[in-house]
Amino acid sequence: MTPTLVVLLNGAIVHSYSPVYMRGGHVMAPLEPYVTAVAASIGYSGSQLVVTRGDRFAQLWVESRTLPGQWAQTYVEIAPLLRSLGVRVAYDVRARRLEIDTAEPIVAPPTPFNPAVPLASPAAVFTPAPVTTARPKVIGKPAPRRTPLPVECCSH
Repeated sequence: MTPTLVVLLNGAIVHSYSPVYMRGGHVMAPLEPYVTAVAASIGYSGSQLVVTRGDRFAQLWVESRTLPGQWAQTYVEIAPLLRSLGVRVAYDVRARRLEIDTAEPIVAPPTPFNPAVPLASPAAVFTPAPVTTARPKVIGKPAPRRTPLPVECCSH
């Protein structure tokens, strides 16, 4: 009897009623729960299935659209799909184990309109101390005043 394939997601075994199998040297897995656990969104664009994660996406040609409730029966080659989304995937032949590692966080550009992005903690800002300079020394006669002064013209 052939041992079953095991899929690990970040070190934990992923359980599913739909089994993972090998076909032509490629690991075939259903979208639910293996891809949905990693992807931010899954949708259709024409006859292609579009899977997104962060700023990356993958497009797969599909014969027919399946509803999200039927994604447990929709099989895909999981390793190239997840690699295109920026996820590390490794297959251990002896243990018949597919290891998926999503250690890198999804990087979203920080915008004031995205409440999902965590705020940066306050940090000290380097501000140099102002340098004190000596007052200039003036030597010589003072310059004449150029502003006219009011003078009383007549004494009574």
